[in-house]
Amino acid sequence: MALFLTSAVQAQNVKITDFDLPVSSARKFLIDGFYNWAQTTPEDTGQNKILSSSWRLNGLYTQFYSSPSYAWNLNLNGALSQASRGDTTRYEYDLATDLSKYFSDSHGFFGNAELRSNYLRKREFGQDNRPTIEIFGGLGYGRQVNATSLAKAIRIDEDLRKGGITNKYMPKSTMLAIAQIVDREAEYRDKYKAIYESKIIEDITQEVLNSGVSNFNNMSALGFMRIRDVLYGNNQFINDRAWGGDVRLGVAYELLTRNELIKSPSPTLDLRGRYAYPIGINHQIRTFLNVRSPLDSNFAKLFTGNLGIFYSYNFTNRISFNAGYTASLNQIFSGQDSLGIPIGTDKSGADHTVSAGFNFYIENYITLNLTGGYSRIYRTEDRFFTNASVGFIIF
Repeated sequence: MALFLTSAVQAQNVKITDFDLPVSSARKFLIDGFYNWAQTTPEDTGQNKILSSSWRLNGLYTQFYSSPSYAWNLNLNGALSQASRGDTTRYEYDLATDLSKYFSDSHGFFGNAELRSNYLRKREFGQDNRPTIEIFGGLGYGRQVNATSLAKAIRIDEDLRKGGITNKYMPKSTMLAIAQIVDREAEYRDKYKAIYESKIIEDITQEVLNSGVSNFNNMSALGFMRIRDVLYGNNQFINDRAWGGDVRLGVAYELLTRNELIKSPSPTLDLRGRYAYPIGINHQIRTFLNVRSPLDSNFAKLFTGNLGIFYSYNFTNRISFNAGYTASLNQIFSGQDSLGIPIGTDKSGADHTVSAGFNFYIENYITLNLTGGYSRIYRTEDRFFTNASVGFIIF
């Protein structure tokens, strides 16, 4: 309880939830890799424990744009991997992008469209697989706001005060102005090219001097470095800060299945929801829920989907803790037809995964992640796993 109370009162003049509906954009590109060791105990087989190992080299690119009227985001994840000892190296990608049009400049109703595609290089049913394509369209209500830039402004405010550069916390208006500057990084990059970082810090410095809480007429070298560390150094936020939530109801359809021999399933009615809540500057909670049912004779009888809850906490500027729980509700398959294609039933089964780990910020653009967890696969196996990965942040 003390941790939550401490983080909630560190910046008296502004909260992360004060950041609302700006014209905002950001992007991120990182590369990481891991080696995994796992111990599996098959159920009801009498077999001994099975040890396995795998590796993965992963690249992630994300970008979003948000304004009171429109919002869109793009997530692209590509990887090279080896699933088990002696297995062939595989490559894959997962693409997700969506667009929302809001009917008012508030947290009200909106229209939403989404495109997803993924591909895993694999041979099934005597031929190579292909990329899948799934589309979704529907209506929603609510709004989730990415407030990472205000979280960075709060961190700047705290660091300047601790360093004796300011004599008290900056006013709320100054904090929101600094957050807007941080949020316009792409604009600064296009306008000022190689010197855009210095121009951002220069404009933030001017806001600090205009706030009336600075102990100096000019920003010292120490103040400049503290601001720079928050934006581009070891203080940077790997986990975004967000608040609010939304819910969407619509129809999804898989235009292209992973193999030519697999027919496209019936369209589904989807209910999708998400919610995020920041507790002070150091804690973040995120949740999501997706449920779908086919628009055929199994409607309201067969349900699939997933849900999750995630928590992150910044111990220090260099160490963060992450934990999460996910559950996947899948269609149960009773067997295969003459072509080896799985035959579905009107039943569902859930898989569960619990994980926890630490991120260590070794250098400005290098991170180390250690994660352990437990998976419960429906009627199949219990699985304990550990992951160790090194990440390189490109931008």
